[in-house]
Amino acid sequence: MSEPTTDEQRVAADFRKASKTARVGQTCITLFVMFVISLLAFGKAPLARIVGTKGSRLNFDLISCLGVAGGALALIFLLTGFKKVLRLPTAKKVLGLIGAVGLIAHAALALFSPLSYGAGTPQAVGTAGHQPLAQHGPEQWIIDGKTCKIASTYYLRLPAGLQYTIQYAHRFTPAETKMNDARALETAWPLIKHAYAHGLYKRASITKVGQGAMSPSRIGVTLFERQGDKTRGYGVALDFDQIKERIERESAPAPAGSQPVGASP
Repeated sequence: MSEPTTDEQRVAADFRKASKTARVGQTCITLFVMFVISLLAFGKAPLARIVGTKGSRLNFDLISCLGVAGGALALIFLLTGFKKVLRLPTAKKVLGLIGAVGLIAHAALALFSPLSYGAGTPQAVGTAGHQPLAQHGPEQWIIDGKTCKIASTYYLRLPAGLQYTIQYAHRFTPAETKMNDARALETAWPLIKHAYAHGLYKRASITKVGQGAMSPSRIGVTLFERQGDKTRGYGVALDFDQIKERIERESAPAPAGSQPVGASP
């Protein structure tokens, strides 16, 4: 049997090289497609506790899981074949890098953000020296189809009564440097309304020695933003009568020719 000639060896080597390059290109396209799909759940945790109208449940996000798996694949792919990617045609190279970096970013946000956000119940802020009772969280609420990340909920015994408090992370814009109740309620009202309508303020029983069980009479929201070691925030609350009044006002039909009622009470 004759030995392969030098030309045949060169052709075989070129074929193997071309096959490897084609596989790298196909992987780049696959990663880009996975990244596009993961945009539907970008940064969302694969598994999260959801509090809705029928109580709490664990929500499994298949698209987020696909993105996390893609992120792991993309990281291995870049570590082992980055030089091969750079030798690809420009279009495949750009799509591959966008897809790989995007999937890695999604995986990092999906896995590590919930850990830093929910590693135990965060410290209550804006309590004005009052001891938070029955603190719970973090959790997620679904309000009008939107997922709201609640840092924690707790009760405060105040002179005005027992208050169910919602601690909610909020990024204060430059226009909100001078926050007031009206502006705070624009963000807080959907949370207050949701907690009241679904009875979330009833989740725990608070008992005062010598007086028995106490019932909440107010729902408050503490908007807060942490910047390093500093925390800024603003608290706003409504009693049950004010909440009922606002709900009735929203549900009442507006008179013909009138302007819509603003968010402020």
